[in-house]
Amino acid sequence: MYLIPENFETYLESTINEVKNIKGHLPKRDLRFLCFLGMIPTTSGEVLEIGSFRGKSTVALAKSVEFFDIKNKINAVDPFILESVTDPLYKSEIPIKDEFLNNLKDHNVENKVEFFHMKSEELGKIWNKKIRLLWIDGDHTYHGAKTDLETFLPYLKKGAIVAFHDVLNTFDGPVRVVAEQILLSEKFGSFGFCGSIGWGQYIGEPNECENYYKEKLKYYKKLHRLVPYVALNPKKKDTNLMYKLNRALIPHDEIQPNEWIKKVKFFN
Repeated sequence: MYLIPENFETYLESTINEVKNIKGHLPKRDLRFLCFLGMIPTTSGEVLEIGSFRGKSTVALAKSVEFFDIKNKINAVDPFILESVTDPLYKSEIPIKDEFLNNLKDHNVENKVEFFHMKSEELGKIWNKKIRLLWIDGDHTYHGAKTDLETFLPYLKKGAIVAFHDVLNTFDGPVRVVAEQILLSEKFGSFGFCGSIGWGQYIGEPNECENYYKEKLKYYKKLHRLVPYVALNPKKKDTNLMYKLNRALIPHDEIQPNEWIKKVKFFN
C-alpha cells in the first residue's frame, strides 16, 4: 500500500500557495485535489493536460510531479483558439499564449512542460506514450470532451487516473462524458467527485472492475439528472434550483489524500 511521505502536506500547500495568484478558473478545492493527483502516481507513465488556458493547472501539475521525482515533466496541449461556446471569457492586454508562457517562466517550470500548440485531436495523431494521469479541461462541449477521452483512451496505462474539470458545472460535455464513458464503462473501477472535478481509475479489465458496477450505476443515475438542465443551453448560469438540488445529492466535498489512496489501486 502507498504510504504518504511526512512532507506531503507541506509540499502540497506550498504548491497551492505558489499558483494561487495565477488567474484561472480552478477553485482551491479543485486545485488541491489536482495537485495531489500529480503528486501520487497510481502507475507509471506520462501526465497529459488537455486545455491549459493561462497555465494555472499547468504550473500546479509541473510542480506536483516533481514531488515524486525532480526530473519529472508533464505534457500540455492547447490551440489557444477560444472558439467554443463553453470557453471562458478572456480579457488581457497580451495574447493568451504569451500569458501562458510567461506564467511558466515566472514559476520556473518552462523546462518541466512539453507544450504542444495544437488541438488535442492533432496531438492524438502523433502521441505514442503511455499515460498515468489524463487531466481534461479543454473544449467543454459534448463532442469536445468525448473526443478528448476517446483520443487518448488507448494510451491509458493500467491504473491511470482520468480527471475532468467542470463536471459539476453548467456544461454538458464533462458531465455527460463522465456519466456515459466512465460510470457506465466496464473498464473503469474506482471513481469520485471533488469540487467540480469528476475522476475515474482506468483498469482495462472488466473482471477487475465488477465490484464497482453497482456503485457506479448508483452515481450514474444521480449524475445523469443534471444533464437536462445543461444540455441545451451551455451558456446558462448556475441559477436553476432543481439543478442545484440534484447536484447537492452528489458527494463532492474535499478529499483527503489518505482517504483517496484507500479508494484506488496501485500498479507498476
